[in-house]
Amino acid sequence: MLSEEEIRERAEYCYCVYIQINALLKNELIVPSRYMEYLKNSSLQLGDDEFIKATIEEGLLEGLEDGGIGSLISLYEGFVHAFCTVIETDVTEMVRNISGDFLEKLVDEVSIRKRETRED
Repeated sequence: MLSEEEIRERAEYCYCVYIQINALLKNELIVPSRYMEYLKNSSLQLGDDEFIKATIEEGLLEGLEDGGIGSLISLYEGFVHAFCTVIETDVTEMVRNISGDFLEKLVDEVSIRKRETRED
């Protein structure tokens, strides 16, 4: 069985994944076909995550407008809430343990760069 600290670490990680892929989706200048390219910049190494890669590839093949990333966002958000329930804490309380600078860095890693344009 996992310790409370290990569960908290997993909750924090899932929250960071949630923040990063949500930032990617919200950036309307990045088209779904380029999501994996941007995830290669992830310090969480999301560009190398086979589950994330397969989900996005499948979403693109199915022609989903969001490239399948919406289901990943829901999944990781659900993990965060489940872990927080197990350790009997509130999500906001758990998030206080994560550096705001780090969360900002995660968003920046998947943000479009100044001179890039929307391409398919």
